[in-house]
Amino acid sequence: MKKLNRYWIAALIMSMLLILQCTSNNNKSLNLKLTKMAEDLNLSSPTVLDQHTRFDSAIVTPENIFQYYYTIIYANNPSELLSNQKKELINNMKKAFTTDRSLQVFKDNKVTIQYIYKDTAQNIIDIITIDSEAYN
Repeated sequence: MKKLNRYWIAALIMSMLLILQCTSNNNKSLNLKLTKMAEDLNLSSPTVLDQHTRFDSAIVTPENIFQYYYTIIYANNPSELLSNQKKELINNMKKAFTTDRSLQVFKDNKVTIQYIYKDTAQNIIDIITIDSEAYN
């Protein structure tokens, strides 16, 4: 009976390790894909997007959070400017997921996205987080 329990426990541990390994490989594969997307975006950065917004860079965290970095430019009070436009920005971000096919990888893999806004002194003004529930 003890041998049977040992084999059962060993089989259970091996199964758990196999599941963890598969999940880890999928996360690594996704991370590589997201990192390539960020690198491609960074080829054209920094880029002025509008009168007050400059796209600086994009990175991917080990947890597969896709982070966009922006700087608010030419504004006397960048915090107030962002605060006044935040609701519209969030709505536009969510809407993009219904119309832009290139964002499908985020939807398919339930990737959390963070938009990190800084002032010209590189102080963080705000971080807008959009998780997969918000855009699915």
